[in-house]
Amino acid sequence: MIGISRHFRLWAQGRRLITHPSLGVVAVVLFLVFDLSALLLNIWLTYRIETQAVGINLAGRQRMLSQQIVKSLLLTKTALDRGDRADAQLAELRGSFTLFDNTLLAFAEGGLTVDSKGQEVHLDAQTGDRARVVALAREQWAPYRSSIVELISGDTSSAALQRATLLASDLNLELLALMDRLTTELERVTQHEAAQIRFFQGLAFLLALLNFAIATIVYLLRMLSARREIDLVDSIINRVGSGILVVDDASIVIRANHATEALFGCSETELLGRHLSELVSDGLGIRRDGQAFDCELEVSSAQLEGRPVDIIALTDITERRRKQSRFAVLAYHDPLTGLPNRLLFDDRLQLELSHALRRHGQLAVLFLDLDGFKQVNDAYGHDIGDLLLRQVAGRLKRHLRATDTLSRRGGDEFTVILTEIDERTGWRRQAEALRACIAEPYYVNQVRLEVGASIGVAIYPDSGEVVEQLLRHADEALGQAKRCGPGTIRRWNEVGRDE
Repeated sequence: MIGISRHFRLWAQGRRLITHPSLGVVAVVLFLVFDLSALLLNIWLTYRIETQAVGINLAGRQRMLSQQIVKSLLLTKTALDRGDRADAQLAELRGSFTLFDNTLLAFAEGGLTVDSKGQEVHLDAQTGDRARVVALAREQWAPYRSSIVELISGDTSSAALQRATLLASDLNLELLALMDRLTTELERVTQHEAAQIRFFQGLAFLLALLNFAIATIVYLLRMLSARREIDLVDSIINRVGSGILVVDDASIVIRANHATEALFGCSETELLGRHLSELVSDGLGIRRDGQAFDCELEVSSAQLEGRPVDIIALTDITERRRKQSRFAVLAYHDPLTGLPNRLLFDDRLQLELSHALRRHGQLAVLFLDLDGFKQVNDAYGHDIGDLLLRQVAGRLKRHLRATDTLSRRGGDEFTVILTEIDERTGWRRQAEALRACIAEPYYVNQVRLEVGASIGVAIYPDSGEVVEQLLRHADEALGQAKRCGPGTIRRWNEVGRDE
């Protein structure tokens, strides 16, 4: 660690300092204090970052909602001017209005609102310049709000529409500008807090360094004070739970504790005299049987019996890495079938759309829903149903190409991306093949089961050019297929035609 060798010159000033019994107690107390401080700092910093990110995202969403309100007003007016019903437009207006109004109130007074994922989030009341911006926005919003409340409450007269659209024309740009100011103010506050965060992170890092340095200093001071008493040195380093290696300036091991022996599967005699690279290389420890494991190293320099040494603390982090990998898999895969879940599927669909755009090609999105699966669950129970879903997933996977993507969307619904399909009928041949493979009998715990599949299809670019459109249209096509009867395949832009 930084400056660690300087502390060992204290030994020359008196052995009483080195052997003072309270030194170890002080080091332990400081060790606990620094560790607790670093933990509390990290918790606090994480909370502040998350809070500011939510505020900035919601302020940005306010701009979008303001534009959506204007759009819904214009669409409502157009529909009513044509003599059509405007239920859908009013519903969209109501949704955008409610989100905008609730979020603006939460910015002003503090409280709950809904984020982009539909989850409730809490906003603190804004202060300072941000509070003034929010107050101006509420002042501009008040008459505009009243006119919209009349509309969504049922008053769709020409006069009410005229008032709302005129207010939208007059006030929307000012609201957008105020929401931009609010976003800017939030970003300014975030930048200020980011500077504080960097300061506190640096402080936490220094505390951690000091933490390790003090603990290491205690051990090394005691080693110097008892350099002729090897048993005392061993007793000190063997109290450490982590593996400790002491190497000379040529990286040859000259001391190892019991934890290191257990870590590498070697006795201290087998470790002494070996070069450090034989034990640790590129972040991997190498056991006596040749097995490698992930390890983390912390190195500090010291003096032992008048010669420079490095003190190396080793920690086996294999299990930590394994857990991190497992959590990553669980986050993007269905736990029952092991297939990609909807998050990973949507990401891959976005990627495949980018490839198709560059190649000027086509792809198909299929929504498959099992016919008769509910009857299996009702008759045999969910355990049999889960085993059946695994067999269906395995069968579908075997019938797809390596370039295709299969996902379990939820329940008994699966989704498929078919890449590089033929111009007109390639998707149908593959959809019929999937339907046929699903329809073959299954044997689950010696029970013969049969299910079928209804399939909805959306084709890029005919049925949509973005992820949300293709998913929505494939789902709509599936709904039409199920209404037509079991085993039906429907393409979105051919819904209603007999295929």
